[in-house]
Amino acid sequence: MAGSLTPQELFAEWGAAWVTRDPAERLRRFTACCTADVEFIPPDERPVVRGRQALAEHVTAYTADWPAGVTVTLARPPDTHHGWSRGFVRWTFPTTVAIGCDLIRIENGKIATMLVFIESPEQ
Repeated sequence: MAGSLTPQELFAEWGAAWVTRDPAERLRRFTACCTADVEFIPPDERPVVRGRQALAEHVTAYTADWPAGVTVTLARPPDTHHGWSRGFVRWTFPTTVAIGCDLIRIENGKIATMLVFIESPEQ
């Protein structure tokens, strides 16, 4: 995917970067959807991550123990205005589903900031 992506495509590419097991593919996907100085603000006490390479390394370490077959989808199309987009993201693990509200700040068709809130785990 080259050039400017729609908010829906940005969320899809971001999610695909998280669930791939291939570190090179992960970095390729983050490069496709994120600015070089992307900022990831996690929903917990982890520090803010800045830059595509640092983000790819963080995600590789964070997801290392995830089971095979984790999927991520948007629960509905994202809401977008003034350069920001909100997506309700569904993470499906073998034994649980987690819903998040992710806010992205978009610059030149790429994610400049991702701020994540965990809404609720579904059983």
